[in-house]
Amino acid sequence: MDEQSPQDICNELVAKYAPSISRSMLVQVTAQALANAAQNATFAQQQQNVIINANTAVSAGLLHAMGAAYSKK
Repeated sequence: MDEQSPQDICNELVAKYAPSISRSMLVQVTAQALANAAQNATFAQQQQNVIINANTAVSAGLLHAMGAAYSKK
């Protein structure tokens, strides 16, 4: 019977499983990065919509105020 030392067993297991584990980690990191990019883009779009809506509200209020001021003259 061939008895292996614990160090040999550990080295064999690392050599066997390291490539698949590292590929899995790479895929997970890439997926997380893409998800973060999508979330950042969504947040930026929402902030842009808030600014556009605020600008529209202020502009509409200004136009109404100008119309009311000119109608009194």
